[in-house]
Amino acid sequence: MRTILHVDMNAYFASVEQASNPLLRGKPIAVGGGTGGKRTVVAACSYEAKAKGVKNAMPSWEAQKICPELIMVAGDMNKYIYTSIKIMDLLREYTPLVEVFSIDEGFMDVTDTRERFGGAVAIAKEIKKRIRERFRLTCSIGISYNKLMAKLAGEIKKPDGLTVLRPEDIPGKIKDLPVSDLCGVGGKMEKYLAAIGIKTFLDLNRYPREKLVKRFGAVYGEQLYLMGQGRDDSAVLSGQVEEEAKSMGHSYTLPRLTADLNEVKGYLLRLAEQVGRRLRRDHYKGNVVHVSLGFKDFKFWSKQKKIEDHLDDGYEIYKVAEKILDANPFGGPFRFAGVSLSNLVHNADQMSLIEQKESAKKILKSVDEINDRYGEFTVERAAIMNTVLQKKAGMVSSRAFHYGY
Repeated sequence: MRTILHVDMNAYFASVEQASNPLLRGKPIAVGGGTGGKRTVVAACSYEAKAKGVKNAMPSWEAQKICPELIMVAGDMNKYIYTSIKIMDLLREYTPLVEVFSIDEGFMDVTDTRERFGGAVAIAKEIKKRIRERFRLTCSIGISYNKLMAKLAGEIKKPDGLTVLRPEDIPGKIKDLPVSDLCGVGGKMEKYLAAIGIKTFLDLNRYPREKLVKRFGAVYGEQLYLMGQGRDDSAVLSGQVEEEAKSMGHSYTLPRLTADLNEVKGYLLRLAEQVGRRLRRDHYKGNVVHVSLGFKDFKFWSKQKKIEDHLDDGYEIYKVAEKILDANPFGGPFRFAGVSLSNLVHNADQMSLIEQKESAKKILKSVDEINDRYGEFTVERAAIMNTVLQKKAGMVSSRAFHYGY
């Protein structure tokens, strides 16, 4: 049986700011795009701020109304990325199988190395101690027999928690946990599940497989059933050995239903820019653009278009996606948008005879270099500056993202 650890940094952005500035420690702080103003949004907040009612993605003016003593701090993505890299390096001292799940969390497969360090609990305690001493940060660690349960275990006690979930603990130890604590169940899915009486892990555990498949389809219905049984066979992907990508994409569940097509296009543009960024980073290009849209009542629509040129420019990808979007037969309201690029070629960059294209490539290269050094979207297109992807709403990304609706 595998032994998986999920390491989740507590209130990461805010905690890094407090660790680097003693004057902020123990005080309610919020990290945002600036130090104030009506357009500033709380990207992350400290536990002291959360205790006052401040929440992530809340407008700063609302947060400061709830908590007048709140200190707004301008985010420093370069600092967060640098610290994250150092933390992940620390985790790799215990196993080479470390999967960076996000900037503030990662999975570790210690199945083959646990005995060398005295067992999984000993590893977790040592990691927590070293992170506290070196970075002045705390983390919550979940230990279990697969990734799904390890992440769920880490949610049970925060901050600074350490929880073990064994097969015999399922479902008894977690029967009352809200189903939204499961990785993959976002706000919208939580509502759909609640509508059929599934609110806790035990509810999902006891719900008949055939009814889940009938309601949510063969793929996702089966996935929900397996989640309810505590089953997950996915491997911890270290990122050091990657399969040749077949497609790259991003999708996003909107924070609310909207019938505004221009708003959806704003999200689609940001998603396409992120796809382009990853394509260039991994030296891929593709010529099949695929757009997926989700509507209320869990209905989806998708369509793809093959073009002549292979692309890695997010804006060029978006222009194709925009034409596909305009052709959707439903019109809205929308709750989900996704864009991917497939039919990829690797290391196939060629100089163009068109001067304008070569100039655009140089600009993209310069932008990538700045963002690599100072953090994602330090430089970005003006058209997407007002489009914010809220983490809580369920943004999904993967190296080989396939849409199968």
